[in-house]
Amino acid sequence: MRAVPLIAILFSITMIGCSTPVSMARTSTASRPIFRAASDGLSDLESAAHARPRDDDDKKRNERKNSGSRCGTCNSSPCTCSDQGNISAQMALTVITSPFTVPAAVIGDDYSHATYFPDYPYADGLPGSLLINSDFKGKKQTLTGNLQTFAIPGSSDLDRFGARLLLENSDRIGIDTETDYWLQTHRRGGPDHAWNGDFNVVYRFAESEHVQWRAGIGFNWLADQTQPEFGVNFTYGFDWFPVRPWTISSVIDWGTLGGGTLFHNRSSIGVMLGPAELFAGYDYFQLGTANFHGPVAGVGYRF
Repeated sequence: MRAVPLIAILFSITMIGCSTPVSMARTSTASRPIFRAASDGLSDLESAAHARPRDDDDKKRNERKNSGSRCGTCNSSPCTCSDQGNISAQMALTVITSPFTVPAAVIGDDYSHATYFPDYPYADGLPGSLLINSDFKGKKQTLTGNLQTFAIPGSSDLDRFGARLLLENSDRIGIDTETDYWLQTHRRGGPDHAWNGDFNVVYRFAESEHVQWRAGIGFNWLADQTQPEFGVNFTYGFDWFPVRPWTISSVIDWGTLGGGTLFHNRSSIGVMLGPAELFAGYDYFQLGTANFHGPVAGVGYRF
């Protein structure tokens, strides 16, 4: 039952993140069908990636940055507000680190235990997907992985197909990479397609037998018929194994791609059938002002 607050924490983070990109869109998503792409097609995605900020926009941003006073109004002159500044810095640090410290505190992860993996989640009657200081006599592994393939029907003529691979070891370090193929069939000039994805180095900063939280950094990429684009990426997510055979997962990607800001969230519920997993959920992808969202379904193999 201690893991229950984790879902509330993640849903709060997800809702905060989703509210910002939606407000940036050209038109309100409330007026659009929920299971259709909110943008016109791949042309919007490609335009957002290949766009570059104008020189005058950069100039204005620099002017705003340099115009403010570093000190502000103080009770004495010259400015001696070091105490207030230290308190503000401590509060800011607490807020910034809370997405990492709170999950670890809730599940009681003190980083003092030895970790191993079973063949797959719930194998041999186990309660979850990790072996922590366990006297389990079955097979123990120091490396685990999750390979997924999925489809996201954005609209009647724009679909996305993808694959994701997550590899982690007992030292909490891993890689998380994804590749997506976008296909728009009905358009003037013939079908259009593009590839995009990310590659991240991740760290499992909170873990228990039932739930694992991870975060990491890496890069985003896009390959279309114009030119390749790249950007930085931050990823944050969790896998929860509440009770056999269910799985609950969510991941957030936030960064840049070409000239646009990228935000991506995929949340899903699955069921384990041995090492195989069937899952379904919802996917939201935004690059600049182009956003695409819809249901996602797929199959995974955990090993």
